[in-house]
Amino acid sequence: MEAWLTVKRFLRRTYWLSLLGVSLLFSAGCVPDTISDNADLILEQLTNTHSQTGSIQVEGETLVFAADLPSLVESINSVQLGSEKKDLVRDYLIMQSRIDCILDKIDEASENNTTIGCDGKTLVDKETKHGLASTSEILTEIGHIEHETAKRDYLNAYLLVWSKVQRLNRVEESLGQMTRTNSIPLFSNLVNSIHRFPILYEGEALVTKEELQSLLDKYGALDSDEAKRAMVAEYLGQ
Repeated sequence: MEAWLTVKRFLRRTYWLSLLGVSLLFSAGCVPDTISDNADLILEQLTNTHSQTGSIQVEGETLVFAADLPSLVESINSVQLGSEKKDLVRDYLIMQSRIDCILDKIDEASENNTTIGCDGKTLVDKETKHGLASTSEILTEIGHIEHETAKRDYLNAYLLVWSKVQRLNRVEESLGQMTRTNSIPLFSNLVNSIHRFPILYEGEALVTKEELQSLLDKYGALDSDEAKRAMVAEYLGQ
């Protein structure tokens, strides 16, 4: 009887969490997506202007830097679908937003020995972790760089590595959570029937639903954290 009551509480909690997720999705859809709007403006300007060479600005804010324009145009021209072109511009704008965030907060974060976070994501940790530089290390590096463009290039390279680390962390944490859940006899079958979804990161499917069980089996068969992380990194092609 006690076990059945525990299951009922679990199901009730899962139900309300599902409703909360739907509610958040609907509410998020009502919030203006500035990045999406700016991506449309950039694509429109690039389409209507045959020889855009300078930076692209909107209301005095630089959205695309002149130094980045050739590579961005090349990327856009390399795909056919309008949705793919927009995704590339969105990715660029998100990257620039994160670079701006680091530049704005790096001095204070280094002085106070804190992390740098933007939009709910920790972009720079206060300590070196998974091969990523700490706040003080990044401040030292960009302090030696004179030109603003070069500073942004350095942070762009850092964030590309950061993005790979976040993807690896996402898969590893998900597999670890599933493994721990499966070790609970009372809930394993129930949870497995409910939570068989792909592992996503920022809308990208890192592990498909079809490959999930195979990867989970490999993960659970390994003994050390180092071996598990290396296996996930190999799977992601890192």
